[in-house]
Amino acid sequence: MPASPPPFGLHASREALANIARLHREATLRGGPRLSRGDLDRLRAFDDELVAALAAGRVEAAMDADEAFHGVLLTAAGDPDLQVSADLLTPRLRRLILWYFTLMSFTPIPGDHPAIIEALSRGDAEAAAELVERSFLAGGAALEAALQQAAG
Repeated sequence: MPASPPPFGLHASREALANIARLHREATLRGGPRLSRGDLDRLRAFDDELVAALAAGRVEAAMDADEAFHGVLLTAAGDPDLQVSADLLTPRLRRLILWYFTLMSFTPIPGDHPAIIEALSRGDAEAAAELVERSFLAGGAALEAALQQAAG
């Protein structure tokens, strides 16, 4: 389990998470309908990499796989403003994400990627976008709960 106290402000991190969740939701709404079969295969491969990396305790590799997963949707959205906005927020969240993925390597948390891929495979970008947004927000809530539990 990561050491306390966290190297990030929880309030500012929650705000940044809400913003990036909205950006990725929008990217999924726009990019989902544009995905090719190859893109769906890449999403599956990145999710497999994430799961394997977490199982092996390779937190940085898991983070990279997750970023690549969501990068497929950002690229498919075809909106440079979404990409730039996500690129600006991601470094602000890097330490928070590191803590979350470290937590996941100790306490496996079911991932949302398979359900996102399933929704995209059946052409339901709205459902996938909802799952993406919920995933980002749930990750923040899980981390906050873990920090509160550790604080006593």
